[in-house]
Amino acid sequence: MTEIKKDIYDFMELYFPELEREPFVSSKEQWGAWERFVDMLCMISLVMKENRRPESLSRIGSLLNDEELVRTLEPAKETVFPRRTYVRGIFENLLTRGETREEKPEEEFPLSRFLNSGRLNHLERLALMLAACVDRNRKYERIFGVLQEESGGSAKPTVGLCHDLGMLFLEEEECAPGILLEEDSFLNRLLLEPSRESRYMSRLSRPMSLNRQVLTALMGREISFGSLTACAEALEPVDMEEFISHGEEFGQLLEVFTGLSTMQEQGVIALEGSAGIGKKFIMSALGTFLGLEVISIRVSSLFSLEPEQRKEAIRCAVLKTVCEDCLIYLEDLHIAPESIGNLQWLITLLQDDINQIFVGLTEVCPEELRFQGVFYRILLKEPGAGEQKMFWQRFAEEHLIEFAKDVDLEQVVSRYNMTPEKIRKTLACALLSAPGGENGFLVDEKALEREIRLQCSAKLGQYAKRLESPFVWEDLQVSTQCKEQLVRVCDRIRYRSIVNETYGFDRKIPYGRGTSVVLYGPPGTGKTMAAQVVAGELGMDIYRIDLSQVGSKYIGETEKNLGKVFDAARFSNAILFFDEADALFTKRTDVSTSNDRYANAETAYLLQKIEEYPGISILATNVMQNFDNAFKRRMSFIIPIEQPDEATRLHLWQAVFPKEAPLDENINFEIYAKVAEITGSSIKSAALSAAYRAAAEKRTITNQDLVEAVDYECRRMGRTGVGNELYGALYCR
Repeated sequence: MTEIKKDIYDFMELYFPELEREPFVSSKEQWGAWERFVDMLCMISLVMKENRRPESLSRIGSLLNDEELVRTLEPAKETVFPRRTYVRGIFENLLTRGETREEKPEEEFPLSRFLNSGRLNHLERLALMLAACVDRNRKYERIFGVLQEESGGSAKPTVGLCHDLGMLFLEEEECAPGILLEEDSFLNRLLLEPSRESRYMSRLSRPMSLNRQVLTALMGREISFGSLTACAEALEPVDMEEFISHGEEFGQLLEVFTGLSTMQEQGVIALEGSAGIGKKFIMSALGTFLGLEVISIRVSSLFSLEPEQRKEAIRCAVLKTVCEDCLIYLEDLHIAPESIGNLQWLITLLQDDINQIFVGLTEVCPEELRFQGVFYRILLKEPGAGEQKMFWQRFAEEHLIEFAKDVDLEQVVSRYNMTPEKIRKTLACALLSAPGGENGFLVDEKALEREIRLQCSAKLGQYAKRLESPFVWEDLQVSTQCKEQLVRVCDRIRYRSIVNETYGFDRKIPYGRGTSVVLYGPPGTGKTMAAQVVAGELGMDIYRIDLSQVGSKYIGETEKNLGKVFDAARFSNAILFFDEADALFTKRTDVSTSNDRYANAETAYLLQKIEEYPGISILATNVMQNFDNAFKRRMSFIIPIEQPDEATRLHLWQAVFPKEAPLDENINFEIYAKVAEITGSSIKSAALSAAYRAAAEKRTITNQDLVEAVDYECRRMGRTGVGNELYGALYCR
């Protein structure tokens, strides 16, 4: 027995004649040292096996002859490998030499990312090395096959083999097989391939095989996205000198992340703000500043994957974070009640291995969603007109776009409130149809306006009906005072950037910067046309919101529906036209029942939303008496659209028929304007009715057609005898 021990000690000293203290100079040197350590452990086991030591037979081997079986069953005193302390010293020396040094960056030593990460205990470190050796050198398949007495002669290392080799230098409590069988351990969840145990195989015989992504990292190569490709991207670095907005929020983000990292605390950092406001840009800037890659995961795309693909994608994300020092950013985090469970599962899974997670939110995070450690919110302010102007200039420069002379960016940022992402997409789309200029592509006002409207208004179409805006000022026959007021409405939008930012009124009036207009007057006087003229003049879309459809008999539903409309309209740059506003805005002070109180609450909610909306809200009503003074004070403009007088009616009659319409030469519009006191809407209806009658009979439009059409319009409104008056005026002069 003494001779055997002497032989073992002699060859052990051949592997590591002396322990070096200097850090490894290369990854190759580090791998070579660890493979020598594995070789040494295997040699000790082989020598012990050849010499039939009882402690060897009790652990290694299953293909034993009768004599060997008898010896393994004989009572024997358990022994400890005599040079355990010596071998452990070598093991710990190799770990120490692999620790990070400033002059030797960790990037050069991928093996250290795992062994020195603090995520693995000693037995798990040994398991990782054994599994890695097989994939680096085929000799280990044969060696492990012999040690495990596999019939094929080659094999992957098993849990049992790792335990046996670990017992040569680890304490018994450090080497319990259960450590390697823990399914939720970092080793089994991420580093090793999932085990496929046979019912005929003991757990100690479970083979240990490295995940291919881990092997890629150990070889010093970048981990591929794999299943993550369908739902994630690596954010491009940004030029830190190109910060236009959110500099304060970036500083806050950097400070919070640095604090959590320094204290090694877990936490979730949420960037809150509208879609397209720049959350991904700030994350990319953080990665650029820290020299780290940022992986942005689209949560909706992740949950569209099959369950197994989803798990593999998350494993890939965690591995990239652990192996390559990446930051994980969860974008597209729409928190609906039905998705809380999935989101909780995802965040819990990530926080098992990642200390700091970043999420992008467009709304406040609900209390039901739980996080480990700190939850920190950073609110991103919407860029002002001045910042938006710089975004237009910066993105135009990037796309080699020149603005035509008719493009006034001051006017653009005044009329259209847009996020940086929408500005970038608008210019990218405008580029596709832009003609070439002297130094790039030329975009004029018309093309820019068209692309802005296409980019902004799509979402609002789910909740409201878009109206065409074919009319101009000449089509609108209202009083001079009314037109002047409507022009002032347009000026509120055209020059708001100058007044708010250049003149500094944004500091004096931080709330309620929108423009709210009430148009009131009898039906058919042109309220809708007036709203369409304003939209056409400003180059903005106009959407009709039917309050009778938005309202609900169920408590709280009306507010909910209104909230959806205004959320969709937030960056639509559209005019919101509330037709028939009487449906909701009645005398708010008249409260006789509980239903009246709920109606008042709904009205107050709508007024609040109108004040918050940064664009134009136009309310049309027939009866102004139903609105109290408090309501009137909160409106920017209250404009009457009155019944047209005789001169206005004459102009309406003269303008309603196109040049191509075949009018009889005897028609005298002055008589119709004088006798028939009807609105512009009724004049249009009468003209159309007369035209259809004449077309059906293939002739010109005559007085007979017009008189009958006007008489019908008047009778619809309860007035009779107008037809006879017209006949008398036409033929009895």
